[in-house]
Amino acid sequence: MLLVLAGCGPVEEQRDGALADRAAMPDAPAVETGGDRDAEVPFDGTVIASDSSTPPEDAAISPMDVIAQDRVVPPRDATAEAGAVDAGPAGRIPTTTPPPGIPAMRTQAEVCGVWNTSYNAARMAGTFTAGSPACAPGRLPQNAVDAAVLMSNVHRWLAGLTNVSENPEFSRSAQACAELQEANNMLSHTPPMSWTCYTALGAQGAGRSNITSGGSTPIAAIAGWIDDTRDISMTLGHRRWILFPPLGPIGYGQARRYACQYVLGPRATGSKTFVAWPNEGFTPTESMTPLWSFSSSTLGLTASTRVTVTRNGMPVAATAQLRAAGYGEPTISWNMPATAITAGSVISVTVTGLAGGMSTTYEVRPVRCGG
Repeated sequence: MLLVLAGCGPVEEQRDGALADRAAMPDAPAVETGGDRDAEVPFDGTVIASDSSTPPEDAAISPMDVIAQDRVVPPRDATAEAGAVDAGPAGRIPTTTPPPGIPAMRTQAEVCGVWNTSYNAARMAGTFTAGSPACAPGRLPQNAVDAAVLMSNVHRWLAGLTNVSENPEFSRSAQACAELQEANNMLSHTPPMSWTCYTALGAQGAGRSNITSGGSTPIAAIAGWIDDTRDISMTLGHRRWILFPPLGPIGYGQARRYACQYVLGPRATGSKTFVAWPNEGFTPTESMTPLWSFSSSTLGLTASTRVTVTRNGMPVAATAQLRAAGYGEPTISWNMPATAITAGSVISVTVTGLAGGMSTTYEVRPVRCGG
């Protein structure tokens, strides 16, 4: 299991009929806030200064998090092209999975087949090449972008959601974002113009993307955002955006261990009664996380919603927490002990306190797939 320090994802709200991002600014200096105040103008709120210019090796934050630096540096030449994604010599990687169907109805062989095929394909992604001289745009092979889209889609497939596609313009912005973060060895959703190698395109990408400094590969970046264990802002925002049923086209950029995933674009029309993570039915232990979640826009999740969990018929202590609104769908989450997440077990989850006094129960069946 790949773990990456996570913060929160971009927040959406309606303001005068327009889609907007709303910043949430935690007290801790090394966390993310970010996003735009409206659909076009970047958020211009107070920047929180970090005591250190270097984030942890496995740090990750989403477009709503801010880590700022307190030194003034020259901006990148405004005429330089930023965020280049290069098709390169390496072959393309398929980005799609089969139709999701009903997760609870899948066989173990089907689940492991889709997971292993996707994981092994994503391992073929090429790597970033830095530009020269300093601040010159680097190059990311197109198959690295493909791998990120594929790994997003295989996690969505597990959760019973439809595929998303890449928008090349979003990837240009995400790539500029990643190179900007890497040039400053910091994470911010609202990078100031004083940052080294600053570009407007990179700043735009930072405000609309999940970002991480633990994304040495597309596989690692997506796994860290899905995991979201170190959720400083208590939003579970990265996961909620990747597993948002109507998520539209995305973009991806990477510069060494820094990665950006553009998620605040136009929405699609996907829907699902609820999204469970880990998913109901068979699920690879390789994709499972200790922080479980249940999201729904229709079932009426509140602070009074509760979960009851059993493993092979024996009770497992679990306390549900309602996550902050504005990140994908309304969500509750709870921690599962590592000893309960074992291949071959049957984990039953009952969610109570839903609208109209309703409840729902589903089963999670971990299997080791090898990917």
